[in-house]
Amino acid sequence: MGQKEPIELALKLLDNLKIVRHNEHRYISSDFGFVNSFVKMETTLFSLGQPYRIKEGRIAFVKQGSARILINLIEYTIQPGYIAVIAPNSIIQITEVSPDFDMQMIAADHNFLPISGKDDFFSYLLHHQKNIILLLSPQEQQQVEHYFTLTWGVLQEPPFRKEAIQHLLASLLYYLEYIAQNSIEQNPAQLTRQEEIFQRFISLVNTHSKKERNVNFYADKLCLTPRYLNTVIRQASQQTEHSNLLVYQVSDELNFPNPSFFSKFFKRMTGMTPHEYQQTK
Repeated sequence: MGQKEPIELALKLLDNLKIVRHNEHRYISSDFGFVNSFVKMETTLFSLGQPYRIKEGRIAFVKQGSARILINLIEYTIQPGYIAVIAPNSIIQITEVSPDFDMQMIAADHNFLPISGKDDFFSYLLHHQKNIILLLSPQEQQQVEHYFTLTWGVLQEPPFRKEAIQHLLASLLYYLEYIAQNSIEQNPAQLTRQEEIFQRFISLVNTHSKKERNVNFYADKLCLTPRYLNTVIRQASQQTEHSNLLVYQVSDELNFPNPSFFSKFFKRMTGMTPHEYQQTK
């Protein structure tokens, strides 16, 4: 089995008209994108098992069907009524999808958002709960549908009404932040402290692994001691790491130069090699 390098998904790449058959179902600019229907757009870009690194933040709203996806190595099953807020530089991989699967999606560069004091609102929003994958109530689904419908409608009226779209997007993100926070308060055991730290660690590795390989860097970012971070990774990864992922696949998805380099990094972080870890499971 050949190694699959993550393909970078950036708005500049998606602006290529040749990757879809029906461009009338999407709007793409240099800093904002909107897909009104993936199934109707008929894109040739995505394939099962291929990892993709998204440059900009994403909001995905499932309309029909179901799919199994990995986001930063964490597996989710998404169905109608689910919405996902995904931070920039995350790695996504679709492992299974039903024939009728369809969703709407928004992509936005952090410079696009008119929110002062928060350089990257996607990362700020996800700081408290990585990743945000929510099953909306019927009323919440209706409200989110209104946001998407209104945004798509504004996009159909030339010229591009940038300020209106910016504030609609900001309002939607604040609304989803409220839902996520309310969900945490009502279900405090939904995500343990260790799982939260582990997911934030994975996100940091996705962002900084090209330059930073030292545990002290990540511990400092998480306001933890290196020793405690090592403990958290060992304990939390037993619940979140998937045994069907091979070492080279994890290495590729986290953008390490090769599996050997990843194995050394893993041992420095956990005290054991990936192979030794798998044998303890």
